[in-house]
Amino acid sequence: MILTFHKVQPQFSFGANNFPPSRIEKLLGFLQRRGFRFVPLEHAVLRGEPSDLAITFDDGYAHLADVLPNLMQRYGVKPTVFIPTAFIGCDNTWDYSSSFQRTPHLSAAAIKELAKLGVRFGAHGHRHLDLTRCNQMELVEELKRPMKELENILGETVSSISYPFGRVNETVTSQARSAGYRFGFTMSYPDPLELPLAAGRLPIYGYDTTFSIRQKVEHGTFYAVERINSGITNRLSGGTSWWRRLCGN
Repeated sequence: MILTFHKVQPQFSFGANNFPPSRIEKLLGFLQRRGFRFVPLEHAVLRGEPSDLAITFDDGYAHLADVLPNLMQRYGVKPTVFIPTAFIGCDNTWDYSSSFQRTPHLSAAAIKELAKLGVRFGAHGHRHLDLTRCNQMELVEELKRPMKELENILGETVSSISYPFGRVNETVTSQARSAGYRFGFTMSYPDPLELPLAAGRLPIYGYDTTFSIRQKVEHGTFYAVERINSGITNRLSGGTSWWRRLCGN
């Protein structure tokens, strides 16, 4: 299984995507006590057991440089961070919440330092666009450019992508494969019928509780309810795309 987070900052954040550091520490400790172990993302995809959990972070916010080393040391987390490369070292102006609260993304230097500690990185598009709405030229750019830029920073192959807003279709996955990606991830729950190169993940939102997360990872009685809740939240994230179009971005 794969869990995905976005912001993990201690201060108040607009939207549902922030899960503060104190809460994620408690959650990871709880999951370990429940018998889960944290594994690298590729391990979870290729040969993961039911008790294996990979931890991913979309958007690559700068505060991860403060949070991840502690999580890795204390809980043995082996995280993967997905980066929208146009915003490396910049604020999150792609997001409607930036109108109320700017949040910086990781710099190239911070990405290199985290990589030295064992953090893995993948692409999250270049400009954080809904790839299903891109024309052919835009789509190729949004897939190939982040791979190239991250490889230049890291000095190693980048083989995974998390699709912005979790939006994906057959055209996008086909182009992702052509661009050289081996793994692709959505914001939808895992499903046996999911497209190749579009693996599902379990999103964790700010409103989640220990109970709701247990339902997700242990397929509890209310698993279907949590799946619906997550689907609605992810749909609402499309408001950012509408905001960008209204602003002419």
